Amino acid sequence: MSRVVEHYGRAKGSLAGGVSSSTRLNRALGHPLYLAKGEGCRVWDLDGREYYDLCCSHGATLLGHGDPRITAAVQQALAAGACCSYENEVQAELAELLCQTIPSFERVRFTGSGTEATMHTIRLARAFTGRTKLLKIEGNFHGYHDQVMYSIGAPADKLGSESAPNAWPASSGMTPGLDKELILVPYDRTDLLVEAIRKHGHELAAVICEPVFYNAGCIIPTKEFMQAMRDETRRAGVLLIYDEIQSAFRMAPGGAQEYFGITPDLSTVGKAVGGGYPLSVFGGRADVMQRLMPDGDCQHSGTYNGHPVIVAAALAALKIYRSPGFYEHIRQTAEHLYGGMNNIFAERGIPGKVRGLGARFGIYMGVEGEPHSYRDAVKHNRKLMLEFIAASIARGVYFHDYGGGACHHGFCAAMTPADVDAALGRIDEAVQTLKV
Repeated sequence: MSRVVEHYGRAKGSLAGGVSSSTRLNRALGHPLYLAKGEGCRVWDLDGREYYDLCCSHGATLLGHGDPRITAAVQQALAAGACCSYENEVQAELAELLCQTIPSFERVRFTGSGTEATMHTIRLARAFTGRTKLLKIEGNFHGYHDQVMYSIGAPADKLGSESAPNAWPASSGMTPGLDKELILVPYDRTDLLVEAIRKHGHELAAVICEPVFYNAGCIIPTKEFMQAMRDETRRAGVLLIYDEIQSAFRMAPGGAQEYFGITPDLSTVGKAVGGGYPLSVFGGRADVMQRLMPDGDCQHSGTYNGHPVIVAAALAALKIYRSPGFYEHIRQTAEHLYGGMNNIFAERGIPGKVRGLGARFGIYMGVEGEPHSYRDAVKHNRKLMLEFIAASIARGVYFHDYGGGACHHGFCAAMTPADVDAALGRIDEAVQTLKV
C-alpha cells in the first residue's frame, strides 16, 4: 500500500477528515498530498515521488521551498530566543519597508491569517465610518469569518440574477441575518457597481474586492471598473478595501494596486508576504489606522501577532521581492509556462486555456471567450479539469484542486527555464491521455 494512502487512513483516526484544513483534500486524488520534503520548485511525497509544484502552498511560497535566505533569517531569530508576544526592532523595520512598498500603506498591523486580516479591516472600516453594511463582489473570497462567507463557490443554479445576486452561504453554522449587511455586485460590471454605491453609499462602511480575481482562476478587471470603484467610494465617503492576500507581490512589489495605479484606503496582504511562513498584514491611511487601540477605540490584538521568527522571514522575503530583476524573471517564467500550456491545449485539441498575471494563473476548461466574472468561471468543465489534474499528478506535476472548478495555481521564483520545459513535457504527456 502507498505510504500516502496509509498515512491518510491513520490521520483520519485523529484529525477531523484526516486534514488540518478542509481544502487540503485534493479532489482529483481523493486524498491530501502528504509531503516528505520540498526544495525549490519541487516537492516529494511520502512514497518518494517527485513533483514540480504548481500549487506553491496556495501562493505562500513565491520564493520556492526552503529558500536559503529565508532559512538563514529564521535561524537567526531562533538563535535570539524567538521571544513571543513582545515588540522588537525587526517588527518596525518590516513595517517601514511595507509602507515604502505597498502604495496604500501609511500604517500597518500584523496578523496570522488572511481571515484575521480581512476581519479586522472590516471592523476598522465600520468603526471609522459609523456604518455597518459591506459591498462585496460576487464570488470574491475574503476568508472564513461569517460576514464574508457568502457568495463564494456558489453553484450556477444558486447565483440569482446579475442585478440581484443571491447571498448563498458557503457553510453551515453561520449566524442568520448577516447577509442583510451585504450588498452584492458581479465582478467587472461597472454599471451595477455604480448603481449600488450610489443607492447604498449612505449605509456602506466599505467596498471590499479582490483587485485581481485569482479565486476564480485569474480574472483581470477592466480599468474602468477599478477606477469607478475608487471614484464612487471616495464620492460617497465609503472606504475602499483591496484584499491582496493573494495578489500581493504576485506581479509587482506593490501588488495589484501598483499594477493598476489605483490606491485604496485600506489593504490586506498575505500568502507570499511571510516568505512561506504564516503572516498577514492589514494597513492603510494613517487617519483610519489611528482608530485602532491603543490610540483609538477599535480592538486588534493577538499573542502571535508579529512573532519574531515570522517577521524575520517576511523581512528577508520582502527585500528579495524588491531586488533588481526579480519581476523580470517572474514575467519571463510566466510567458514561458502559460504560453507553453496554451500551445499544448491547442495542439492536442483540448478546450482549455490558461490566463495568468505574474506568478499566479487559472486554467479554464470549456469556457468560451475571456472570463470576466464568477458567472463565466462557473461554466467551467469540472469533469475535464479533474481528469487533467489527476493525469498531471500521475506524471509528476502537482496542481491542487478543490473540486474541478476554476481556481488559482502558480509557480515560484526558483523555477528555471529548464524546469518549465520539463514540467511542460510532463503536462503534454498528461494532456494526451484526456478524452474530449
